[in-house]
Amino acid sequence: MSRTTDPTGLDGGSVDGRLVDGATILANARAVAPVLREEADANERGRRLTPRAVDALRSTGVFRMPMPRVWGGPEVDIRTQTRIVEELSAADGAAGWCAMIGSDGGYYSSALDDAVGRKLYPDLDTITAGWIVPAGRLHRVDGGYRLTGRWQFGSGCTHADVIIGGAIVYENGAPAHTDDGRPEARVALLRAEQFEILDTWYTTGLAGSGSHDYRIDDVFVPAEQTFRFRDLRERRREGVLYAWPGMFFANLPGVPLGIARAALEAAEDLLADKIAVPEMRPAREDPRVRTGIAQAHAMVGAARSHLYDVLGELWSALEQGTEPSLRLRAALVGGYMHTIRTCRDAAGVLSDVVGSASIYRGCPIERHTRDLTTISRHLMGQPKIMEMAGAMWLGVERALTRNPLAAEGLI
Repeated sequence: MSRTTDPTGLDGGSVDGRLVDGATILANARAVAPVLREEADANERGRRLTPRAVDALRSTGVFRMPMPRVWGGPEVDIRTQTRIVEELSAADGAAGWCAMIGSDGGYYSSALDDAVGRKLYPDLDTITAGWIVPAGRLHRVDGGYRLTGRWQFGSGCTHADVIIGGAIVYENGAPAHTDDGRPEARVALLRAEQFEILDTWYTTGLAGSGSHDYRIDDVFVPAEQTFRFRDLRERRREGVLYAWPGMFFANLPGVPLGIARAALEAAEDLLADKIAVPEMRPAREDPRVRTGIAQAHAMVGAARSHLYDVLGELWSALEQGTEPSLRLRAALVGGYMHTIRTCRDAAGVLSDVVGSASIYRGCPIERHTRDLTTISRHLMGQPKIMEMAGAMWLGVERALTRNPLAAEGLI
């Protein structure tokens, strides 16, 4: 799809003359689903998205979801973003995961001066990859930093345009500290070609996401191409989408929801003609099978309803100019793990219902189960996240100040 350009020379907000808003991107996501399903096997074999899959994703406009209206972007609300990610993930979990990660540039650029962000993202469909965790070192020098480090989980790094790396700031050979005594952490943004991609992504699931390690050695980063998470809180950019620094996490649960939906559909297809043994009768007549299908639907449906309810409350609060309450943040944080783990568990129920067919490579449920198992190991699927949600529900402030994500207001 061709893009238009506005008179200022900046990439416009339309594709083939059509305005790209959330509804259009969602419709485009549904339209490219057959392509993503066709490429899923090749994605997994190659442990990265194929060029055809990347082109399909880019054509939908998904990577521009959080781009600002002042750039011609759509500033898609968070519920619609999550629906789009869910739709893509139902076609292929790895593609949905890469779409979710790859669209984060609209958030990260909001922490930069506008001209700097626009230079890094000259095209609204620029793809971002990388890890915010401070695994690198930023050595302070005149005008910026020298960045060295190695990071894991660079989802989409093989097709990214911009790669980020979290790092601890060093000054005169020692870690620098913030006013409250914590090590100073910043996130650096550079063109992808400045990093070396390491072939490390041999995993249980999400193989096609190409989440390889990546590294860089003593490369200069201008100071203006780095940010602290508190910069996200300082609101350099207007708009509801940028009113809360943890927004870039919020569409993540769309991935497990989409994969679980695909697993439900696959199970029903497999059971349509399955004959249960030793009874030698249609599996659909087996009470155990019927119960399992109903249970899995209820699990995924309940998780989905809860998540979208919480996202709606979050968006409403931000629209009203209200800071999300601790209890609302607790519901959101707990909703991350609950959605991920519930979808994973529902896939396990479906595997039991389908039986031995689910253990074979080539069975959709086998892949969906592996993908959901891998997602459940993500930080937002870990039990410690639910413990943090409990601390929020109970108002245990000291637990929040000790957690860097909570202290920065990201959860």
